[in-house]
Parts: sequence; structure tokens; C-alpha cells
Amino acid sequence: MRKERNIILQHFTGKLRPLDKLSIENIKAYAKRIGVEYQFIDGQVFRYHLTPPCQKVHILAEKWDDYDNVLMLDIDMFVTRNLIVNVFNDNGVGLGTGPTQIRLKERLIEWGRIDQNTGYWGGAFYKLNQHQRKTLRAAMPKDDSWMDLYNEPYKYEDEGIISELFYKSGCEWSNAHPKWQQDSFLPSHEPGMIHIRTKITPQGPKREKIENFYAMQMAGII
Repeated sequence: MRKERNIILQHFTGKLRPLDKLSIENIKAYAKRIGVEYQFIDGQVFRYHLTPPCQKVHILAEKWDDYDNVLMLDIDMFVTRNLIVNVFNDNGVGLGTGPTQIRLKERLIEWGRIDQNTGYWGGAFYKLNQHQRKTLRAAMPKDDSWMDLYNEPYKYEDEGIISELFYKSGCEWSNAHPKWQQDSFLPSHEPGMIHIRTKITPQGPKREKIENFYAMQMAGII
């Protein structure tokens, strides 16, 4: 039986900051432990005129077509300490069941961009199989103007583009287990991946992300 070929990607536009470098080191080590490839991508690789987060849609590029599964992670994602559970053994595109995702999905439905049967996921974690990537890419209109709605910082960006492509294509989807995108401010965490946020608790206050990272590291979580 042919062994699956899988890869983890991370993207950033600009000069890497200390937390970014720590994330790359953490995810690269995890990829090695579970026997998959890793690649960091920088710059405006999807559409030059779109915001940096939109560049994560590069996950659909033809250059990844030889891979069975591709995982795109934010540059502030970390695996829990010594994680050996293989993320590619789990199904699902990403986190689609959180209150933020539900609220933003409803707004896109109201705008007529997607429908209730379309998935919507947090942008820190996208895992797409080969069929999904090719199907979404084939459904992308030649005129990029439909993406203008999402070309504004903190206004959907890659999340809107990916969701609308699932709607346009009618591609099948499922939600990933929430353990693969756990906010750092949650009171407890299970083995999986942590998304470092500025909030210390769900209610606040906030501080620099790297401070929250070091606190989780000291606690033995990361």
C-alpha cells in the first residue's frame, strides 16, 4: 500500500518576530516526529494585491498536487508538549464549531455569499485533501473581484475566501476536532494544537502573545 504524502505549511509576509520563529521551530519538530514534510512560505504568494492572511489560500496551488493532504497553519500555532498524535489521521478541514465561527458564518449567509450547508472555519488551521484542493481551485472565478469583500484586515480575509470557494464548488467537508485549534486563553487544554492569543482569560485582560506563550511553556503545556 502506498504511503500517504502529507505536508505542513506555515505562511507569513514580512520580517519574522520572536514568536513566529518559535512557532516555526515547534511545528517543524512536530512534522519530523510524525514523519511528514514541512515548509515555511513567505511573501505574497497567492494574490499580490490581497492582505497577507489571504495568502494562506496558497494551500490550493498546483505545486502541492502531489500531496495527499496539506495542512496550513498560522504563524502563532504550537503543538502541545511532545505531541506524537498525527493530525493527518483525523478528518476535518478546521475549527467550525466555535462561537466566533458560527457568528461570522451567519453574517456571510445574510450577505448571500454562502448558505447554511457551507462550512466556515477559523483561519489558523486548514487541512485539505487532494480532491478538496483541486475542486476548490477549479471553482475559482477568473475574475478576482469577488474576493474584494475579504481584502481588508480583520474582515474575513482567507476565511471568507475558503468558505465561499466551498460554496461555489459544492465540495464535501467536515469539521476538525476542536483540539486542533485550541485558544491559549482556555482554562484547560488537551493534546493537540494551541493558537496563541493576546487574551489571558476568555474575559481578558490582554498582553503580548509571547508572554502568554512563555506562561504556557512554564506550565508544561507547550
